[in-house]
Amino acid sequence: MECIGKCNGSTVLSNIFFTSSSSSYLHCQWASVEELDKDKRIQQKIKRFKAKQGQNKFLSEIDDELFNPDYVEVDRIMDFSRSTDDNGEPVTHYLVKWCSLPYEDSTWELKQDIDQAKIEEFEKLMSREPEMERVERPPADDWKKSESSREYKNNNKLREYQLEGVNWLLFNWYNTRNCILADEMGLGKTIQSITFLYEIYLKGIHGPFLVIAPLSTIPNWEREFRTWTELNVVVYHGSQASRRTIQLYEMYFKDPQCCSGKAVRQMQTLLCHDTHLNKYAFTL
Repeated sequence: MECIGKCNGSTVLSNIFFTSSSSSYLHCQWASVEELDKDKRIQQKIKRFKAKQGQNKFLSEIDDELFNPDYVEVDRIMDFSRSTDDNGEPVTHYLVKWCSLPYEDSTWELKQDIDQAKIEEFEKLMSREPEMERVERPPADDWKKSESSREYKNNNKLREYQLEGVNWLLFNWYNTRNCILADEMGLGKTIQSITFLYEIYLKGIHGPFLVIAPLSTIPNWEREFRTWTELNVVVYHGSQASRRTIQLYEMYFKDPQCCSGKAVRQMQTLLCHDTHLNKYAFTL
């Protein structure tokens, strides 16, 4: 159980806004101290909560939110489970990663509690056929300069100078030549790099691609990937528990018996800020 807020401004807590350790913020509720006394640790948790509130007194006075609203927004759905309830009726649960919360705080939620658009996004991802054979890089003679930008996701198009950068990146890739895209800040090097990877994806080489970026820039990389492409992007970051969750649910397709299929990777792009991924093989 986690204490989140209280209903009055006195120093004595009469009602507590709380969530259990196994539930998401969707299921927060008010309860009296007496109702929670069956938890032997409640008094210690209240003590820690009051100490925390004392340290953040000014912030708590100007902020009416009991918790970050992002905590009830679905970021990703990672898995599903079908079962029956006490009446024998079919029930579907989804494993949800919440916005602004780490993977280790993911929870199983009922279908009716989740945005249908996120469920459809997950089902679309799961409908992809796993690729069992590696697609080789095309020969250098196949490279052709693009004279105009294709239309990417959300009707996005590259500017002329960005298209020139992507053409140059592709030319070097076709010729198996390492290169560095260097330009002034604000001209779209991130977008050029993302669309370069997407162009490779469209040629049938579906990764996985490894992107290593400074920790502070990873949210922007993730946002731009989702804005410009249909690639399945996984951010590999967090505690040991979070990384273990990512490895279990985000790295691989599952076989028909819903066991993790270690032979075929599900992710197409992996974003991280370190290189402790020696056991995985990446494209490029």
